Amino acid sequence: MSDRTITLENAREKFEAAAAAIPPVPDYSGSGIVICAGGPFVPSAYTVVRLLRAQGVTLPIEIWYAGPEEMPDWAARAFEPWNVALKDVTTYFPDRPIKELRGWPIKPAALISSRFRHVLFLDADCFPLRDLSFILESEEYKTYGALFWPDNKHYKMTEDGTIWGLTGIPYRGDTEFETGIFALDKVRHWPSFYMTQWLNDNSAFWYDHVMGDKDTFYLGLRKFDAPFLLAPPCKRYNAVVTRHYWQDGTPLVDHRTGTSKYSLPRRKGPVSLYLAPYKHRSQKKNIYDELMQRFIIRDFRRHIVYLKDLGAVHKQWLKEQAGSPRSAA
Repeated sequence: MSDRTITLENAREKFEAAAAAIPPVPDYSGSGIVICAGGPFVPSAYTVVRLLRAQGVTLPIEIWYAGPEEMPDWAARAFEPWNVALKDVTTYFPDRPIKELRGWPIKPAALISSRFRHVLFLDADCFPLRDLSFILESEEYKTYGALFWPDNKHYKMTEDGTIWGLTGIPYRGDTEFETGIFALDKVRHWPSFYMTQWLNDNSAFWYDHVMGDKDTFYLGLRKFDAPFLLAPPCKRYNAVVTRHYWQDGTPLVDHRTGTSKYSLPRRKGPVSLYLAPYKHRSQKKNIYDELMQRFIIRDFRRHIVYLKDLGAVHKQWLKEQAGSPRSAA
C-alpha cells in the first residue's frame, strides 16, 4: 500500500517496518513472459511478441498496460493471433495514480499481479535474438531463482548515494541492474520481491534516491541477503542500443534504451520511418538513430515486416470504423 507520509526522517523506520511485515505469498503457478506496454509502446511490444513466436517460444505471454485507452481495439486485435493475454493494471490498483502506473512502477505492479510463479520479464523494446525459453529451464535459474542483466554504468547506486542511509543496506560496489530483461521465481524470492513492490508503491519518495524500478529489485534482494546471478557485461552502442548476453557470451536481446520507440510505419518523403521521434533530441539525431539501428539491431528487417503487419491491422480497423453506421452518423 502506498504511504504518502514517508520522509527523510522516517524512511528507514518505514522500510524496516515493511520488511518485518511481509504478507503471505499469493497462489502463483506456472511459467510465462510478462511485458509492460500500451500507448506508444504497442508497436515495440507487438514486434517483441512476433519475434518470440517466430523463434519458437510457446510460453504464455501477458502484456500489461495502464487504462483502456492504452490498448485500443485495433491493437488488441493485432495481438489476438499470438496467444497473448492483455491485462489492465489499473483494475488491480484502482487507488494508484495512473501517472505512476504509466511509468517504471508498472513493472513490479504487473509482476505481483501476474498469475505466473516463474517469470521472464522483457521490456517492450527488448528484442529477443533467440528462443529465450531455455532461461527458465537453465541450471543458473534453478540455482538462484533470480537472474538479472547489468547496466552499462552506475547512476544513483554509488558509494555516496543517499539510498544506503535510508535503507540501512551497506554499499558494496555491485554493478547496477538493467531490468529490460530478468527472470524471477516470485515464490522463492517473495520477501525480496514484496519489498521491491513496496518501494515502487511508494515511488513518489524512493525514486528521488534510486534510478527507477531497476534499483528496487536489487534493494529487495539485498535486504534479505537473497541469492541472485548477474549476467556478463552488456555492450552499449552509440545509437543507444544495449546488447545483453547469456553466461556463455552468446547474444540474447537487443534492448533499445534511452531513445525513441517504434511507431506505426510512416513516410517522410521517399523514406519509410519506424522510430517515433524522441522529443529531447534534434531531428538530425533522430534520423541518425533511425539509420544506425538498421545496421546494429539484429533482424531489423523482420522488425519492419512485423511493423508493417501491425500497420495493416490499424488501417483495416480505421476502414471499418469509417464505414460503420455510427461513423456515418
